[in-house]
Amino acid sequence: MSFKLTCNNIKCQSCQRAKNIVDLISNYVGNDHFFKCPECSHNMYIKKSFNLQELGRTWEPYLRGIIELGIRGHSYRPFIFLVSRKANNHISSCWFSYYKDLRSSGGRLKLGYGPGGPPNLRMKQIKKMINELKQMNIY
Repeated sequence: MSFKLTCNNIKCQSCQRAKNIVDLISNYVGNDHFFKCPECSHNMYIKKSFNLQELGRTWEPYLRGIIELGIRGHSYRPFIFLVSRKANNHISSCWFSYYKDLRSSGGRLKLGYGPGGPPNLRMKQIKKMINELKQMNIY
């Protein structure tokens, strides 16, 4: 699954494409956990759209960044997407997700946030998430 990122800077408005979740995290997440434009260093966003079970309704989150909760080098890597309702709004929610990368052992890369359930988080990971959100003045 690829991700289309759009720069929030009106003068730039660059569009970038991360080929998968590992590429997204490795190349587009800044030290402040927000997606960063490689051309002008401003924040970027990913606009998503999902049909809801309620007829004619959609959920259209703007993914603005990622806080990793897993350990680098491990195959199972939980994280949260930082989500807002508009491209420039404050972060209003966290979308729990994970990926599992078994490509080095002949397997595949799997992104999980839908069928199959949410990530399993240790208390230490939840504490880390809350601390990061506090440092960002989101929580």
